[in-house]
Amino acid sequence: MAARVLLARPKRDWPSTARHLLVAARWADRHRRRNGRLHPRFGSGSVMAAGPAFGLAPLPDHATSDFCEALAVFCLIASDQTGPRGLSSLRKLPICAMNSAKVRPAMAKLKTKIAKVDPVWDRIRTEARDAIGGEPLIGAMLHQGILHHASFERALAYRISMKLASDEMSEQILREIADEAFSEHPDLAEAARADLVAVLDRDPACHRLIQPLLFFKGYQAVQAYRLAHWLWQEGRKDFAYFIQMRVSEVFGIDIHPAARIGKGIMIDHAHSIVIGETAVVGDNVSMLHSVTLGGTGKEDEDRHPKIGNGVLIGAGAKVLGNIKIGDNSRIAAGSVVLHDVPCCKTVAGVPARIVGDAGCDQPSVVMDQILHDDEV
Repeated sequence: MAARVLLARPKRDWPSTARHLLVAARWADRHRRRNGRLHPRFGSGSVMAAGPAFGLAPLPDHATSDFCEALAVFCLIASDQTGPRGLSSLRKLPICAMNSAKVRPAMAKLKTKIAKVDPVWDRIRTEARDAIGGEPLIGAMLHQGILHHASFERALAYRISMKLASDEMSEQILREIADEAFSEHPDLAEAARADLVAVLDRDPACHRLIQPLLFFKGYQAVQAYRLAHWLWQEGRKDFAYFIQMRVSEVFGIDIHPAARIGKGIMIDHAHSIVIGETAVVGDNVSMLHSVTLGGTGKEDEDRHPKIGNGVLIGAGAKVLGNIKIGDNSRIAAGSVVLHDVPCCKTVAGVPARIVGDAGCDQPSVVMDQILHDDEV
């Protein structure tokens, strides 16, 4: 009967009805716990009704707080009130006492909407708290850079803006641009997570996810490039050039915003990296410092290398011209590559030549840069 009375109200009133029911149920229970007796306004159950004060018809004497809360849950679900105000109430509710065939499936469906798992961000926050315990003096930096933020995207936007801000461009403007980019293109944050995990997996000097985010300029420079590339694609080329300039000044890395770079990129040490305008870098590529992906002249066309997936590029290697480096190949340190390289091969020398197979299925992950006797 009570359910029919409440649900006879207009659907637009159901959310407020639900909130009122919760208030009535909790208020009555608090009164009973504190005073050891029921309030005179309430019947033999723990709660009767909110009454005229809430504009509701009285509930029967046997209506318990669980019953009222069950009706509140039903009202919220039926009116699709799954926003912050509705969810904040639902999180505090006990197990629903209404064994309705309609309510329980709806609750199960709602719980799947509430749950959001971000293991990368959760681990970053845990590492930040542990770091504060070990070194309290960096607590302010970790709170500002990580713990103060609600998501990985916000923390990354903050870090990029703080590193690239200058007298010409404030941190606030850069942060707004980064927030806009991450909001409109979730792929940017997805790539940033893949890069973060790649650095942790491949760099033996990296032991925690907070290290690349806070301290490694290779990771930070790649994420700043991704922001510049988004601006370039949006037609905001002058702003993209500004970010390219600041990345070069701050990190010593020059990546043209028009270059196309995949996910799972690890750039170790990262000093003096140069990637040209028409260069393409595939997924899961690893490269060390002083690598150049450059052109061979003044031609204004497609003039830069195309690096396949899973390629390992050693320190100081120069890959020049519109050539293709096949998937899962290796380029030895100090090599100068001027011609195409087949898949799964190792090249070395000046000019580079094929000296053997890559030695494994994923050279960019294994990071083995040694030329073995059978490859020389």
